[in-house]
Amino acid sequence: MARRKKDERPDDAPLRGRGFEEAPQAPFVVDTAEKPGFGVANRLRLTLGPGGRVVIPAALREAMQVEEGDALLAWLEDGELHLLSPRVGARQAQAMMKGLLGSGLADDLIKDRRREAEAEARG
Repeated sequence: MARRKKDERPDDAPLRGRGFEEAPQAPFVVDTAEKPGFGVANRLRLTLGPGGRVVIPAALREAMQVEEGDALLAWLEDGELHLLSPRVGARQAQAMMKGLLGSGLADDLIKDRRREAEAEARG
């Protein structure tokens, strides 16, 4: 059985030469009343491309604070694929620690540092 070259496939003729070019999309709107990015209104339909590739639309990349070449954390949870940028993950970790430690510790450290700086300035 002879194999066809990829360019000879009739079903990809409209896509030939465009690569993973994305169509214009509306901005990604986050409902701040809920967890950002969740809810039916915040879901987009993506297409699985050759080799299992998925293009993340520009509006989502902006909301995730990622650019081409950035690393992403990925995991499956209940059959759902989750992607997390390191920047957003760091912010989530900071918020979690602040919730566990409370804001008092950070405030105390800042006050101590200011007192030390004032003492150094006075000589």
